[in-house]
Amino acid sequence: MMDNKETRDILDVNTADSSAAAYPEENMPKTADRPVVSPQEGGYFLNKFLEKSEDNEEAEVVESEKPITAEVAPAGTVDELKENIVAALQEIYDPEIPVNIYELGLIYEVNVAEDFTVDIRMTLTTPHCPVAETMPGEVEMRAASVAGVKSVDVKLVWEPAWDMSKMSDEARLELGLL
Repeated sequence: MMDNKETRDILDVNTADSSAAAYPEENMPKTADRPVVSPQEGGYFLNKFLEKSEDNEEAEVVESEKPITAEVAPAGTVDELKENIVAALQEIYDPEIPVNIYELGLIYEVNVAEDFTVDIRMTLTTPHCPVAETMPGEVEMRAASVAGVKSVDVKLVWEPAWDMSKMSDEARLELGLL
């Protein structure tokens, strides 16, 4: 049944009808002129690239050999460091409520010891909060990024349970609760 040319619905590229003369010139594939690089030139560029890569690797090794220390100059006093940590925590926003976690009252305590180690007690709005696994880690990273902090310990607590009375007036105003 497929041998009849009038009933074919499949283009057969091997037939005489599919020759180049059957198609207009503008529909024919065009070939682009490609630049030619001699093997000598190609080798030169490759060698230059490899030399730069080796230099970058050596630079990275030198940088990674530097000891990572938390001996950054302290912000001054313990109170100043605590203020800087609170400011850093105010940059973390609850994903469901457009208010930062400090103003929401999720941070219960920020204790800075004389040796500039930090203990933070925090909670979440609910134990089933979608960020229950990630929020304490983000709090720890944000507090540890403050200049002068040696180490951070974040404790997630559920007592006392969070309620709306723990929110600051700024948070209530933001949410239209005042």
